[in-house]
Amino acid sequence: MNTIFNAIIVHFDEIGLKGKNQKFFVRRLVENISQKLQSDVKIGAKKLIVFWPKDKSWEQLSNLLNIIPGIAFFAPAIICASNLKDIKINSKKIIEYYKPQSFRFTSRRADKSFEMDSLELSRELGSVVLDAFPHLKVNLKTADIEVRVEVDKESTAILGQQEQGIGGLPVGTTGEVLCLLSGGFDSPVAAYLMMKRGAHVNFIHFQNQTINKGGVEDKIKDLVKRLSVVQGESKLFMVPFADLQKEVIKSIDSKVRMIVYRRLMYKIAEQVAKQNKALALVTGDSLGQVASQTLENMSVIASATSMLKLAPLSGTNKIEIINLAQKIGTYDISVRPYGDCCNLLVAIHPETSSRIRDIERAESKTNFQPLIDEAIKNIQIFNF
Repeated sequence: MNTIFNAIIVHFDEIGLKGKNQKFFVRRLVENISQKLQSDVKIGAKKLIVFWPKDKSWEQLSNLLNIIPGIAFFAPAIICASNLKDIKINSKKIIEYYKPQSFRFTSRRADKSFEMDSLELSRELGSVVLDAFPHLKVNLKTADIEVRVEVDKESTAILGQQEQGIGGLPVGTTGEVLCLLSGGFDSPVAAYLMMKRGAHVNFIHFQNQTINKGGVEDKIKDLVKRLSVVQGESKLFMVPFADLQKEVIKSIDSKVRMIVYRRLMYKIAEQVAKQNKALALVTGDSLGQVASQTLENMSVIASATSMLKLAPLSGTNKIEIINLAQKIGTYDISVRPYGDCCNLLVAIHPETSSRIRDIERAESKTNFQPLIDEAIKNIQIFNF
């Protein structure tokens, strides 16, 4: 597609604090960007240079870069030779492209042998632009556009309008986790936040086979597809939960059924996680949001297994979660109706302060293990 730009400059912040491990994080970010944009990526001086894919517009590229964890900010750029003549020509092209009313230049020299220092270069480029476009104004505080000029020894990058990335760490740098994925707003957002912290997330869903099985399955797959745009390849483990549900309904008091449902899910998820080298389970729990998410109940549910549990939404409220769901594109999928396993035939006023000894006593009256084994045996695996 026609554009004056020939590259995209990507900057990172948190990765820069990784000391001797920085190269590992940078390499993974390069791989993630290259895979998403289908483009070559070069490591520059404290930045990445992405060569512009010929078949993509800036809107398409920015939509992809906006959700890649590890990016602090990015901008379209013209890469030219590191000589004053070429820098002046291409700086004017940038201004002409955006047609601002006011502007400013900010220069940085990685190559200290360049003929001007950073401040001198900014002033020189400002003068060149004012000569060419005398109606424009320099504004050092609230300019319509700030043109960044990054001078390296081999080449110079002249950046257009900068966009904010989501920061964090590149996916795949902090290990594997398994997310318990429902069809609601919370767990997809929790998965996204773990991706932002560098984890690679696979998903496990417990099918409520008594209510609209096909519609729910499609919804869950659509959520994983959307989240895979952020991290790349993902696995979804679909667990048949009907027989366990029936047994819980038959043998467990309705006030604590939700707690027992969740504990059984944890036991199954732990085995799947260990089989797939995941080091933690991730949930969409938000403290105090529903009856199962009181501190007492969360503690009882978590005690079902010894595996590390992560709940990145613990301190958030529903409005914050929904806002983030809209930002990452899961909201329109999550809002579609579905049947949640944990809500099947539970009491109108479920227990909010359960005790582990009471729950274990209730569970001990039924041997759930054969049903757990059967559910694991019949898991369906989907790759995205």
